[in-house]
Amino acid sequence: MFELKKSWVSPEYESQLQAAGLLDLESVSKRDFEWFEAPNRRRGGWSGVARIVLNPEAPESEQRAVFLKIQQNHFYIAPNTFFRKRLTFEREFAAMQALQPHCQAIPKVILFARWSRDGDQGCVLITEALDTWHPLRHWLLGKHSTPPPDQETLHRCLRAIATTAREIHQAGWVHMCFSAKHLFLKEQDDGSFAARVVDLEKTRKRIGLGRRTSKDCSHFMRHTPSLTDADKLCFLKAYFRTDHFTPAQKALIRRMRGAPKV
Repeated sequence: MFELKKSWVSPEYESQLQAAGLLDLESVSKRDFEWFEAPNRRRGGWSGVARIVLNPEAPESEQRAVFLKIQQNHFYIAPNTFFRKRLTFEREFAAMQALQPHCQAIPKVILFARWSRDGDQGCVLITEALDTWHPLRHWLLGKHSTPPPDQETLHRCLRAIATTAREIHQAGWVHMCFSAKHLFLKEQDDGSFAARVVDLEKTRKRIGLGRRTSKDCSHFMRHTPSLTDADKLCFLKAYFRTDHFTPAQKALIRRMRGAPKV
């Protein structure tokens, strides 16, 4: 028996979701999707991602696409939550809702729902598609539709990324997997860049701003391809909002794996 446990819908998208059949959550829970990412089967369950055009009959320039993440029995379990099972997309939704007032880079949430059926637990999370944004990892590796950014363009991107990390950390959270793989960029009219950060499944509250800074900044510098020491310095100066590091900032940077010498 299907039982809806929790649901949230963006009023802006409600009519389009209804027309696309995505508010019939019992049907959504059984639906076969054309996967953008093949289902990940682990943790005793499965989890998959699909890209859906809400109005496929419209001209291509007017189509609105979303990303749908759906899972069943795909739980996160950790000691700091007393080993309580929680669906990973439910954790992500909670983190996104908490961070959106503090961080401009959190994608827009369009729908979230959690349900149970015959002892199984499932949920769906729908967010805005980022079709017009540069996926940073592919862009840096030359696998995107535009050539890799030159150094000046990259440094404008790095300043936007640093602002994103700082906003997350100042709000008391840590992303835990902050790297090019989870970052998207778009140039603005004034020449600056805006950022979006995705996959907040592992994002958590953490005491200690220094620990939050060290974890995410270190991960970014180690797991983002092709960053030179000059690029990393640009990122760190933008993060700390300074041209000259204080002794305390230098001490923190020296503890970061992958950091340049300061």
